[in-house]
Amino acid sequence: MNTELYIAKRMLEKGGANKKVSKPIVFLAIAGITLGIAVMILSISIASGFQKEVRDKIVGFGSHVQISSSYNNTSFESSPLLIRNIDTAGISFEEEVNGVQIFAYKPAIMQAKISSSESENGEAIRDIQGVVFKGVGDDFNTSFFEKHLKQGVIPIYNNNEASDSILVSKYIAQKLQLEINDKVSTFFVKQEGPKQRNLIVAGIYETGLEDFDKQFCFIDINHVRKLNEWGIETYLSVQENCQHGFIVLEAKVFGGNKNYRYSWNGESFGVEAKKILCPLKDSVIELVASDFESNGYLAPEEQRTVADTAWLTIKVNNRADLVCNCEDENSAFKIDYLNDSTTNFIRGNTNFTTTLRTSGGSGKYYSGGIEVLFKEFEQLGNGADIVASHVGPQFNVTTIVEQNEEIFNWLAMLDMNVYIIIGLMILVAIINMTSALMVLILEKTQMIGVLKAFGTTNWSVRKVFIYNGAYLISKGVLYGNLLAITVILLQNYFHIIRLPQENYYVSVVPMGFPFSVILLVNIGAFIVCYLALVLPSYIVTKITPVKAIKFD
Repeated sequence: MNTELYIAKRMLEKGGANKKVSKPIVFLAIAGITLGIAVMILSISIASGFQKEVRDKIVGFGSHVQISSSYNNTSFESSPLLIRNIDTAGISFEEEVNGVQIFAYKPAIMQAKISSSESENGEAIRDIQGVVFKGVGDDFNTSFFEKHLKQGVIPIYNNNEASDSILVSKYIAQKLQLEINDKVSTFFVKQEGPKQRNLIVAGIYETGLEDFDKQFCFIDINHVRKLNEWGIETYLSVQENCQHGFIVLEAKVFGGNKNYRYSWNGESFGVEAKKILCPLKDSVIELVASDFESNGYLAPEEQRTVADTAWLTIKVNNRADLVCNCEDENSAFKIDYLNDSTTNFIRGNTNFTTTLRTSGGSGKYYSGGIEVLFKEFEQLGNGADIVASHVGPQFNVTTIVEQNEEIFNWLAMLDMNVYIIIGLMILVAIINMTSALMVLILEKTQMIGVLKAFGTTNWSVRKVFIYNGAYLISKGVLYGNLLAITVILLQNYFHIIRLPQENYYVSVVPMGFPFSVILLVNIGAFIVCYLALVLPSYIVTKITPVKAIKFD
């Protein structure tokens, strides 16, 4: 140990801190640094915790990145996007990606189950609420809403058939007086008029983001596809009556733009929706249907949507007198519906059974967009570029920050508050340590004179006090960290400090612990305060040995 460090150690053991004048000053200096460090760490902790909590809630509603059609409008009504045109497999394999899921938005009006008042004519009046349904599928990541589920369950959807179960917010449930398993009348706006659907409340959630809770409900995306007529559904059946003396096979197609074309058993697309059926032997009829449109005057028609396929299996039960024509022009079959897809046709000696098989419609190939979830929010910038590299220019790639600029700008402003607090706390710490060091120097004037009389240089004496000050700063930093960490642990485990959720989006003060940031603040505060000790230590150079030894 060198001479300066040894003298500094002896001063701390027997010197200034035990004197009546310096002891309270030194105590206040350490207390000031302790509180300053604690306040800085808590400010960072609260800001980062609050930002993460709100940010995660917004991401829970819309993921990190959304891919949508370039023709998408600014309303909540999604435009169709053909899923197979997106390299979802390639996106999923990226290291930063945590999941890929489809979605589609559809505005609607929900009606309360119970009337709230009566009109002058005595008719019941029920409250209504405008909502935006977010259609999701079997790839929907439910982890966020599982954390915020208040009642019921989160519906499980699949692409095979539409489920009537929905997830609504607590705000909407209370306003419309809805309970779990209640049926709620919902009206979707379409060009030909509103379409009513009776949906079942499966779960109720609450996130605390009031603007989002007031607006969003979750529904099976298959409902959105059918309401928007994305894709088509193809069916095949035998007509109940003969036409012009022949058994007729008829195609029925739903969805699209109604300008249908048909391909029978691999033939080219044509306009014929009916075919003569001649059930002489067991056979399978395949029908591929799609809707077509022209892109301009005299331009050839092109396929508009993904084609859909239906198969009709015909099993001949009686081969005795089967003929391809009917006994008269409009004779009818005796029909026996064995189940939803199998039908038995009997007329005289003619007896055959048909079984319908469909692909389930081509709507499953469409969505309103694709959402991409990353493993960490910090990967958003680079991740968005990676996603964009997998899609073409005909698609929009937008981040959650771009979709909610106002909220994220507000969250970014919290950082400025933290910077101001850190600056003020460091300034207070500098003033405290400067004052404490000056008191110690004045109190040790005689000792300074003795050291100089023995030939000690000014810089060597100054280092004694700078080391002393650094020791006091270290104690303040240590105590400040211990105090801040204790508060953070108590708050995170016991939720002591609570907030009105309707104003702050959270019910308790969230406290994070960004270790790297807190470490940098500790190091920075120590260095700044340490450097600030150099200036007051300059007083040592003005003290002469003769005057200092006489000083009392």
